[in-house]
Amino acid sequence: MKEQLYILILLFIYRLLWGYFMYRFVRAAIVPILLHYPDINAGGSEIGRLLYYIEGQFSLSSDPAVQRWLWTLLGLAALRLLLSPFIRAGLLHELHQERKGERGLFFFSGMKIYGLPVLLFSLIEWLLTLLPLYWLAPKMYGLLLPSFLDYTILFKLVPYILIWLVYIFFIRLVLLYIQFGYTSGTGMFSSLLICLRVSIPAIGISIILGTAGLILLLIGGLTGIFCPGLPALLIRQISPLPSTLFKMWGITAQYHLWKSKAFPQ
Repeated sequence: MKEQLYILILLFIYRLLWGYFMYRFVRAAIVPILLHYPDINAGGSEIGRLLYYIEGQFSLSSDPAVQRWLWTLLGLAALRLLLSPFIRAGLLHELHQERKGERGLFFFSGMKIYGLPVLLFSLIEWLLTLLPLYWLAPKMYGLLLPSFLDYTILFKLVPYILIWLVYIFFIRLVLLYIQFGYTSGTGMFSSLLICLRVSIPAIGISIILGTAGLILLLIGGLTGIFCPGLPALLIRQISPLPSTLFKMWGITAQYHLWKSKAFPQ
């Protein structure tokens, strides 16, 4: 990670600017909508809450302002999804060059060389991620509708969501190792076999660094609840740096594990 410090700084600035832009979007588009939500403590009834959802559903199909904001949000999400594979491609190329003993700024050249292939891998990942929803979505939707009147029904969704998240985790891990093999030229199938051989330590790495990221998320959330104001704002502004660090650390740690098997000393 210490050799990738400049990438960490670039991604921190990128996420900082993205977070500010999303903050402005939420403040302009979503906060005014939330202000119409009926306050139960102030005498708002269950019927009022149901009418709020009905009005929102009607606005999605008839209100031009809501549709404009919705399309803007979808466009921003698509842009973020398209940029992420190129960032990963640059990082992988940087790691390969470091393994070869090269020194320099290879991040942007890696985005140019491997950006489109890694984007193709990401499309495969998104497709495989959404595939289980063909069976899960009807079950989840059947439980979601009654939850408008009884929130406890949402607990029945937890097993479906957990199974889906575990499935997504393994898909991402396998495809990450395949991308190691493709961008290094050693072959995708051999990297798939390496992933299967080192699955236990690879899962351990993900759990450790994922837990660290979760702790950061909890710190940010708890600070916003118990210390609102300047402390919460400072932590929110700084949080992209450690969270980006742990994400990069996770990829570089998996790469180191893959390299130990693909290029044994």
